[in-house]
Amino acid sequence: RLAAPPPRASSSPGAKGGSSADSDSDLFYGYTALLGVQGLWLVSGMLGTWAFGAWPYGKDAGYYFLGFGETTALLIPQLAASVVLRSAALRSRLEGTTFKVLNLSLLCSSALLFVAELLQSISEGGIGFKTLSATVTAAVSYLALRRHGWPKAKFALADSDLKQLSQAYFGLSAGAGAFVALNTVGSGLLSFLFARATREVILEPHHFITFAALLAIQAGVLHTLQSAAVAGRKRLSSDTYKKLNVAGILSSVAALVGMLWSAKMKCQVIWVFLTLGPYNVAQLAACAAGLYIGKTYKK
Repeated sequence: RLAAPPPRASSSPGAKGGSSADSDSDLFYGYTALLGVQGLWLVSGMLGTWAFGAWPYGKDAGYYFLGFGETTALLIPQLAASVVLRSAALRSRLEGTTFKVLNLSLLCSSALLFVAELLQSISEGGIGFKTLSATVTAAVSYLALRRHGWPKAKFALADSDLKQLSQAYFGLSAGAGAFVALNTVGSGLLSFLFARATREVILEPHHFITFAALLAIQAGVLHTLQSAAVAGRKRLSSDTYKKLNVAGILSSVAALVGMLWSAKMKCQVIWVFLTLGPYNVAQLAACAAGLYIGKTYKK
């Protein structure tokens, strides 16, 4: 059962309750719609990954499986970000820095998705489901940022016993940002390298830009977790950061299982395993540590 949205404040000039923080019912419904779209995308991604794994077609099936699997793993943080933002809209908390960062990451992701869809329409004709996702994402996240303001960059690292954890989150968010740039600017080269490995074009540039779009959201999630670690154990114990840590854990596990299974299917892209493999292991360790700290914190 869906929770009821917050009531819109009075629009009369003399009403003091008419602040933007008290009028987010439209954003609540927007995030609800976004969750529906993202949920469909996640389910279709899981079914596609399972199909390629259960009924491998041809000697290069492992490469298809790897592409589907790694992209599907990144849909988990995207879904978690929308869950957290919907809850924040319900509580009129979208003016917080955490939620501004998440909205900005969603907006950047939608811009990259539009580019990916443009390239796909040129190479394959027509538009896909990602266009709907990008449109809803852009509309909701931009409206939230326009109403509540844009986030200010924070790169402070904790001086307490959580310094190593905050450094880990920072390194992971920076790494995700580097992967975004690599998969966007180098999408053509990466497609060429995969074609050389398989002797046919399996993953086109728009696939890598889609991957970059989802990584942009993961970078935002990790950045908010870094800020939470700087704030201390109490902040990590809040429901928002528990959910984001769980999403990071599930995403890493899904990505690692996908890589192992694709290797079993004779997918031999060692450079992918040597980059995304250690990255996801590190993310799994950091998010598991953050979740443990949040769960065991005693007020």
